[in-house]
Amino acid sequence: MNSSNLELRHAFRLAALLFGLVAAPCQAQDVPALSDDTNAYQLLQLLNQNEALSAEISNLRGQIEELLEGTRRARQSQQEIAVDFDARIATLEAKPEVDTNEDKTRIATLESRVQQLEDALTAMHEVVTTAMQATVEASTTETIYEAALEKYRAGEYEHAVLDFQAFLQLHGDDPLSQNARYWLAEALLRQGSYDNAIETGVLLLIDHPDSQKAPDTMFLLGKAYLEKGDASGARGAWEDLVATYPSSNPATKAQALLDQLP
Repeated sequence: MNSSNLELRHAFRLAALLFGLVAAPCQAQDVPALSDDTNAYQLLQLLNQNEALSAEISNLRGQIEELLEGTRRARQSQQEIAVDFDARIATLEAKPEVDTNEDKTRIATLESRVQQLEDALTAMHEVVTTAMQATVEASTTETIYEAALEKYRAGEYEHAVLDFQAFLQLHGDDPLSQNARYWLAEALLRQGSYDNAIETGVLLLIDHPDSQKAPDTMFLLGKAYLEKGDASGARGAWEDLVATYPSSNPATKAQALLDQLP
């Protein structure tokens, strides 16, 4: 019974770890390709994060395999107990005398033990199944996002816009949705859809004012206003950026551009 409890606690801990991985904010560190001198550093960051994530997933899958092996051993143990239980029952039934209270107690104990094992196996199966499903769903969501981002990087802005819009419709509550909305605004800006880019960026700031993408989004808004010939709007966006995030890299670039505005 102690072994089953340990295995059950192990399964619950793994489930908590996996759900933490999925529920925790997954903030992409990608930064718009504004200058060539930052590309290598950004690429290195992405590679390091991908390697760390791959190692973590590999580790979690190893733990899941250990849980499955524990499940197999528990089932085998249950079968052995059931065989022993049947043998004991057969022995008791073969006796000519009436069962004593001691025999009844032993039978009740064995029945309770079998029920506990069945309950533990059921709970373990549910935990493992849920954990594996969550891992697959997280992987699928990230794959869709990365595919859309790859189209943006390849300059396929029209396809990127469609893919990011589809992602937001399907996974609007996913932590990656903030990044997806930012890159949607970037793709719209590159297409020349300045008003739509501004609307998308403003919605991101309204819905997620504390997003890590907020400084980049405010810088993007200034660019969109400037592209459509609204120097006043660009100044307002960049002044807000400098005032709100003075130590950020986008604020530094915005300040340099502010000095050149009429």
